[in-house]
Amino acid sequence: MKFKKVAAVCASAVAACGLAVALVGCGGGAAKQVAVPSDATNEARALLLLQDQGIIKLADGVGLNATKNDITENPYNIEIVEAEAASLPRMLADVDMAVINGNYAISADIDPATALASEDSASEAAVEYGNVVAVRSGEEESPKTEALLAALESDTVKDFIDATYNGAVVATFESGEAGEIPQAEGDDTTITVGASPAPHAEILNQVKDLLAEKGWTLEITEFTDYVQPNVALSEGDLDANYFQHQPYLDDYNAQNGTDLVGVAKIHFEPLCLYPGKTASVDDLKA
Repeated sequence: MKFKKVAAVCASAVAACGLAVALVGCGGGAAKQVAVPSDATNEARALLLLQDQGIIKLADGVGLNATKNDITENPYNIEIVEAEAASLPRMLADVDMAVINGNYAISADIDPATALASEDSASEAAVEYGNVVAVRSGEEESPKTEALLAALESDTVKDFIDATYNGAVVATFESGEAGEIPQAEGDDTTITVGASPAPHAEILNQVKDLLAEKGWTLEITEFTDYVQPNVALSEGDLDANYFQHQPYLDDYNAQNGTDLVGVAKIHFEPLCLYPGKTASVDDLKA
């Protein structure tokens, strides 16, 4: 009788393990860890990247709404560790791998060439999350906006991005897309733009001379958070800002009753999978 009870318990445990194996594995030692951004947008992108590498399988159709709960298969017993995006570079030495945003990799001096995988520049994420120049509603076709966009959508910027960021930043425009920079006229010839330090302010610095040739002065105000650039633009302290993707801007407008407008996508920052304690995807799967 005692033997039958033990056998029943074991059978139950085996059955439970069979149900859970897709998500967390059953036995086989400690799980390897892959860190991903904890915010909803970037976590979904990170999970899709891991799926593209054959590391996990997500439920059909979840796309950019994916969460950890949508993992249907985890054959290599990988523990997905959620953490604030900005902290992931510091965690890299303590986990097997991490999926890191391009701007945070740049700020942490992580060489993009060491990435094991990255989002495709033609992916759904690239289309949805390209970084935009934003202005106040009604200023979409002002001389300042036209001058700024023409300078940013130039060979100078595309060449700088290609030569500097090694894939961590990808230009999303065709060179010359915005046409010629208009000549500055009148007394108000200063264009003030808010930006995060990297890569946005770095990119803006490349067009100061182009604008100066047409009589414009570009002033760049750097911000280290994702709220104040929109506040400053709404209040008229800036002519434009350049630090965010369109879904973030849409959400900001909805929450704050503002009407800021994204006027052009300049670049995309692909999420990349970087090695930590494990050197390759094959080793992660071993």
